Amino acid sequence: MSRPAISRSVFLALLLLGCPAIAYAQTVSVVNPGTTMTSGIVGITSTQTARLNVVNLQQVIPGIAAVACPATLEFYDEAGNQLKQFAVANISPSTGATFAFKPVMTTSASPVNRFQLRAVVATAPLNILNPLSNTNAIAVMPSLLGCNLMASLEISDDATGVTHIITTDFRMMTYYSAMPMASPFAR
Repeated sequence: MSRPAISRSVFLALLLLGCPAIAYAQTVSVVNPGTTMTSGIVGITSTQTARLNVVNLQQVIPGIAAVACPATLEFYDEAGNQLKQFAVANISPSTGATFAFKPVMTTSASPVNRFQLRAVVATAPLNILNPLSNTNAIAVMPSLLGCNLMASLEISDDATGVTHIITTDFRMMTYYSAMPMASPFAR
């Protein structure tokens, strides 16, 4: 291999590996699509309360400003109708938020007055701008974008306060987006 070919290979390898001495940054916008996770459907009666708990698992790092972690906590019935919603402006690192739902039974058709619901936690998309606007700035990539939330759903008895059910089994809800594709036959 000739000397210019080796130099070109080394330059490309360094560029691909993100060497800050060679790869300069421009002002770029990065979008984190946010996440939505849901519990499975659980049963609740008129004498119980559902409580959705979330905790931000990010650690507090002294001297480092935390990324804002807004979230929306929601309850849905088995038909997919939203029952109640609570928007949390920010769940700071190592802290949590709680949202309770008490079902209102309107019919006495069922002898046990049972109701089915599920809990949903959604985090907002985050736009992260590269603060360095000059073209000679060194590129800086954030290591983690967005929130790192863990959720639990508990069903407790109103009279005694005893928890009957608790689950931390939340599943990510997938997003699909349509991307227009150019037709291979278009001219």
